[in-house]
Amino acid sequence: MKTKGLVLLISGTSGAGKNTIIQGMLNQDGYKFISSYTTRERRDVDTPNQYQYITVQEFEEKIKSNEIFEYDMFNNNYYGTSRKLFSDGLKDADVVMKDISVMGFKNIEEELGDELNITAVFLTQTKKELRQRLIGRGESPEKIKNRLKLYKKEQAQIPNYDYVIFNDVYLDTLDKVTKIAEIGLGKTELLPTKSCANISAKKIDSIATKLEKGKVFKPIKIALVNGQVYIVDGIHRYLASLKTGKNIVKEFVNVTPKIEDVNKEEWDKVVDSYKA
Repeated sequence: MKTKGLVLLISGTSGAGKNTIIQGMLNQDGYKFISSYTTRERRDVDTPNQYQYITVQEFEEKIKSNEIFEYDMFNNNYYGTSRKLFSDGLKDADVVMKDISVMGFKNIEEELGDELNITAVFLTQTKKELRQRLIGRGESPEKIKNRLKLYKKEQAQIPNYDYVIFNDVYLDTLDKVTKIAEIGLGKTELLPTKSCANISAKKIDSIATKLEKGKVFKPIKIALVNGQVYIVDGIHRYLASLKTGKNIVKEFVNVTPKIEDVNKEEWDKVVDSYKA
């Protein structure tokens, strides 16, 4: 049985604004940040409690003792996560948040996916904008080059995430991540823009069969409108995903869809009938 509360993982390309969004979320009640261990030196731009700085020897000892269960190395520095920090964090917060690398996300899903309620968000930006942000952070040309080399590989992992957000406007992204957390906690839900009469069980079954065979579908398009998240495109993909338990990433788009008068009770019955 999974624990109560939500683990909200914020991932994405370097310079996409992960830590800025996390700091904004922490200004709300019920959120707590889970820091990482690292062997790199402290930077002036590091936010409070972002990292616990330890030596290489200390880090490797924690790996051997299984205190650190997932870790990665970048630019010759270790970055890693403690299982205990997650479980302790959920004792006094509704949502624990962590910035995580693409590889780290995979490791956490494998290690803790069965026992924790995890939602993973990928923040992205254009390669040009990311370059400018890295320059603004004072990164060396060599480090910028190394970071940008990872861009294509990181983008290729987006289908493995629950949500993807193009982080161009800070407050808009903050609102979207807040709604994602509310969905993860069961406080709100995704709604359709059209009547349930338009839903085809045959189409859902067809998509479900392909999902079971490993087909990767294009993202489900969603939009935040007046405080509610709507499925703009991909209602059948969404229900097939629920039916199979196979993830299809949901992508926020900045549109204002035409919203019909949807019977929420009818929609809830449809959703319940397809939940795996």
